[in-house]
Amino acid sequence: GHHVRLQEAVSSFTDGLLQCTPPLPGLDRSIVIAPRRLHLTLGVMALDDGTSISSTSGSTSAPSKTLQEALSLLLSLEPRIKELLSGSHLRVPLHRMNIMEPDGGNPDNAHVLWLGPSHDSEDARRLQRVGEIVNRTFREAGFISERRPLKLHCTVLNTTHRKPRGRGPRQPFSYRALVMSPAARLFFPAPTHFRDAIEVDFGTWDVEEIQLCRMGSYGGDGEYVSCGGFSLLS
Repeated sequence: GHHVRLQEAVSSFTDGLLQCTPPLPGLDRSIVIAPRRLHLTLGVMALDDGTSISSTSGSTSAPSKTLQEALSLLLSLEPRIKELLSGSHLRVPLHRMNIMEPDGGNPDNAHVLWLGPSHDSEDARRLQRVGEIVNRTFREAGFISERRPLKLHCTVLNTTHRKPRGRGPRQPFSYRALVMSPAARLFFPAPTHFRDAIEVDFGTWDVEEIQLCRMGSYGGDGEYVSCGGFSLLS
């Protein structure tokens, strides 16, 4: 999320959606993820000080590991990952958009909208390989208990952040209304159905670091606070 042009592109998209008249059902600024916080999550851990640390999605493991142990394990992967990259840049092609499974399979009851990499490019395949190396290493070392396949994505809308929080079930937004809105036409043509990911073009972006970040933290510019990691630029 530190790429300024990416922040501008995503803000242009979400601002347009928020300005639709009449308002899109369920859409509210409070559920929009700040573009500075866009990231790919490779795993989630609960460490023994009770702090949740995002490694670089899933449920948490038993809190029996320390931050220093997690950081040491991540740093140990640097030579292997750089050997895999063999001088190539690690890039994220944000060329797909979709929602997580909506309530009852109904696109009018969506809770999470994401952007993610396409599957048909070398950049995407390289990104997936690196992500799986990190995720698998942390799972095998007992840091992560989640066993579902890694699904790389950047969350753009998430109703868990809706304010004010009402009682009862979370209020969804209408994905159908969103993708059929005039604001969306500036970014992609109207889809014929709502099951598969939509092809979009929010650019291809260099990954400069793999980090451990503190969940729920805010740095000076609204970014997640890094607890350490390594650069992919050298």
